[in-house]
Amino acid sequence: MQKNLKDFKGKEAIFIDANIFLHHAFDTNAVSVEFLKKVETSNLKAYTSALVMEEVIFKLIMQSASNFLDRVTLQSVKLFLKNPKNREKAFKPVEEYREYIEMLKDFGLTVLDLTDKDMAAALQKAKTYGLITADAAHLAVMERKEITNLSSSDGDFKMVDTITLWSPV
Repeated sequence: MQKNLKDFKGKEAIFIDANIFLHHAFDTNAVSVEFLKKVETSNLKAYTSALVMEEVIFKLIMQSASNFLDRVTLQSVKLFLKNPKNREKAFKPVEEYREYIEMLKDFGLTVLDLTDKDMAAALQKAKTYGLITADAAHLAVMERKEITNLSSSDGDFKMVDTITLWSPV
């Protein structure tokens, strides 16, 4: 089932997908920005995972490096980051956003670990629902923690009948 994220009242636990953080970081979706403000101020039972954090940080690094490169490929970013001065420039906004995540943790955001058992379950979920493994891993972590609400703009989750998808779009 899909619902609008701006209607989430916060009585139950909710898992936050990477795209919600990225909407906030790049200020590209007002509903996602407002939702994370609720996490800051409303004592929500908000969860995410270490895998989500990796996705967010990776995309922030790629975006930051793109400010200094003519063409962004994984290889060009890797080459760019070999230079310590470039690393300093590229990682500054990433470190600033990481500070924001730490502040959210102070307000109650919990970052869950991803286990090998989660990945075994994720493989089955990927096969069942036709998801990429990262998305299936989010479901596996949610299932282990008995979280049935997911905030995400990823429509691939619409077919998962065991969760409520709270979408900002």
